[in-house]
Amino acid sequence: MKKSRPVLFPEFIGSENMTTEVDDRWKDIRPDCKLKIGKPSNRYYQYIFPSLNFKQHSLENLNELLELEGVEVCVRSVLKMKNGESYAVLRKTEEGVFPGNLDTIYAEIEKSFVAHEILDL
Repeated sequence: MKKSRPVLFPEFIGSENMTTEVDDRWKDIRPDCKLKIGKPSNRYYQYIFPSLNFKQHSLENLNELLELEGVEVCVRSVLKMKNGESYAVLRKTEEGVFPGNLDTIYAEIEKSFVAHEILDL
């Protein structure tokens, strides 16, 4: 009797379940756009930062950002870098500041949207 091979991922058999759509809703993010901060894509947020000075980032800063899950934010401005990346400057919609007495935080728009770290409202 010949043994049959197990099918490890049956949902990927054929192309009926494969989608070729590219999620490009991140291109619609403009100043005054309302967003919500989602779950971290890893242990910490990979694409949301307390500042754009990456030399000053520490593990303590990343731990403080974990408290942001579910917070509604507003895009204050969009920064375009020389390398083509776009960063959104985010501010809370309600009164108050972010953890660590931060007035604003920064999110790399495309990567954080694809990783569901920022969500549409």
